Amino acid sequence: MNFSKAARFSFLMVVPLILGKIAKDLLSGDLEFRGALAGPMSAGFVAAFISGLIACTWMIRLVRNSRLTYFAVYCLVVGLLAIAAGFWLG
Repeated sequence: MNFSKAARFSFLMVVPLILGKIAKDLLSGDLEFRGALAGPMSAGFVAAFISGLIACTWMIRLVRNSRLTYFAVYCLVVGLLAIAAGFWLG
């Protein structure tokens, strides 16, 4: 199995879901892109897009160059932090 291709495929699988959710929110009126909010929303979209590309590139490189041990540790730490944040902020 080619881990690099599998990792790239798994990260790219989420793109249609994200675009579909944005389209659904725009069509239903839950998300409005006009007026004074257009600038901040555009900046947020660009920042999220760039940081997402960087994160996906980093994760694909991590999977390609090493075993999945580091990725497992990363998932464990992020998961525990999310659970802790849920308890503290929830």
